Amino acid sequence: MSISKPRRDTRIVSSVSLLPLVCLIAALVVVLTTADGCEIAPSRSMFQKRQFGITKGPMLLRVYQERAALMWETETEGPSRLYYWRNREPERYVESTPEKVQYETKKDGKGTVTKTAFIHKVWLEDLEAGQVYKYRVIGPEAQSKVYKFHTTPADTDEARFIVYGDSRTNPGTHRKLVELMMNKKVDFVVNVGDLVSRGSRYEQWGPQFFEPLKGLAETVPVYIAKGNHDRGNGYFEKLLILEGEKNNYGFDYGPVHYFCVDNVSGDLRSEELLKLIWADAQSSKARWKFVSYHIPSINFGGHWSKWGYPDALRTLSEAGVDFVLTGHSHQYERFRPIAPAPGTDGSFVTYVTSGGGGAGLSNVEATCYHASAKKIHHFCLFHIKGNKLTMDTIDIDGKIIDHLEITKTDGRLNKQYLWTAVPMEEIRRYQELKRKR
Repeated sequence: MSISKPRRDTRIVSSVSLLPLVCLIAALVVVLTTADGCEIAPSRSMFQKRQFGITKGPMLLRVYQERAALMWETETEGPSRLYYWRNREPERYVESTPEKVQYETKKDGKGTVTKTAFIHKVWLEDLEAGQVYKYRVIGPEAQSKVYKFHTTPADTDEARFIVYGDSRTNPGTHRKLVELMMNKKVDFVVNVGDLVSRGSRYEQWGPQFFEPLKGLAETVPVYIAKGNHDRGNGYFEKLLILEGEKNNYGFDYGPVHYFCVDNVSGDLRSEELLKLIWADAQSSKARWKFVSYHIPSINFGGHWSKWGYPDALRTLSEAGVDFVLTGHSHQYERFRPIAPAPGTDGSFVTYVTSGGGGAGLSNVEATCYHASAKKIHHFCLFHIKGNKLTMDTIDIDGKIIDHLEITKTDGRLNKQYLWTAVPMEEIRRYQELKRKR
C-alpha cells in the first residue's frame, strides 16, 4: 500500500454542493434574532455533513508529536483523500491507495455471499507538537464528518490513558464501557487484545470492534496488543498495522513510555520477545515504563497463564518496567508489586490482568498475592502527573472498584507501596505448584 505525501489545497472540497448550505447560513444570520434583537449564532452541528460511505472508522492508529496515522474502510473502490488543517491554515490532504479485501459471509442464514471492502491507511506528516488538528475524509461515494485530535505535546509531565482488553463477543457490553471512557478525556487508549471472537471472520470486525468504538477512536488513538482470537487471514495487520511497522511497537507520551507486544502470533519465541522488551525499556529514559501483551506472565484464574515462565518476571524487573497489563483471562486482578530477584537491582513490577472488556467473565482466585481480584467487566484509568501515578479501575456501572496511588522519587517507588511487595520466588513457587496440579 503506497502512501503519498501531504499536499496543500486551499479549495473547499465536497461531494455535495455547498450552494444550499451557503444560502441557509446567510438566511439564518439575517433572520434569526431573539425577541430583544440579539442575533442567535447557528449551531455548528446544524451544518455538519452526514457521514456516508465509510463502513469502518475513521480511526486514529498512531499519534505522535509531528505525525499521525489513520485508517478507514469503504465498500467503494478508488482512492480517498483525508483533508486536515489547524486553525485557519489552508487545508492539506493525503491521498490513500486502498487495499482490497474479499471475504465470504452468510446471507440470511442460507449459503454464503462474497463481499468486497477497501481498507485505507494514511500518515499525516509535518504536524506540530501539542496542537489540535481537524480532519475529514472524502472519496468516491464516501464522506466523513469533521473530527479533531491533538498531537503529543513536546514537553509535558502529564498523561491520562485507559487500558482494557478482551472486548470481543458482546458489543453491547463493550459499547457501555466505551461510553464511560468517552467522558474521561484521555490522551490515548490501549487494548490488550481479543478484539473479535474469530479474527478470520472479517464480518465480525465491524460489529465487535469498530462500531462500539464510534465517538472515541476518531479523536483518541487506540494502540493494540494482538490477542489470540485476533489471528486469521491477516485481518488484524491489514486493518490496524501500518506499512513498514510490526506488531511489536512502542510510543511515548510525556512521562510515559509504552511498549505493545504480540505474544500470540508465534513469529518470535518468548525468549526473543523478552529480549525485545528488555532492550526497549532500557533504551527509554521515561519516568514510567509500561508494557502490554495479551497472554499474562502471572494470572491466578481463568486460563492460569504464565507466558515466558520462568524468565519473564526477572527479565521485566531487570528491564526497569513499572507496569505490565495483559488480558486473555476475562477478569480483573491487580497483584501486589513483585520484588526484584535476590541479588539484582531491578524494578518492583505491578502486574494487572484487565480482560473485562466485553467477553464472558472468568472466575478469579483471590490470593494473598493480590491487591484486588474481581470477576467483573471494567477498564483501568491511569493519570500520571510528574512523579505521582493514580489508577482507578472502573466497572460497567461507572463505579470505582479499585484505586491505586503511588509516587516515584529518583527512580524508586514510595516506601509504603514497597512494603506491600511480594518476593518473586514465592510467586514462582505458587505458579509451579499450580502447574503440577
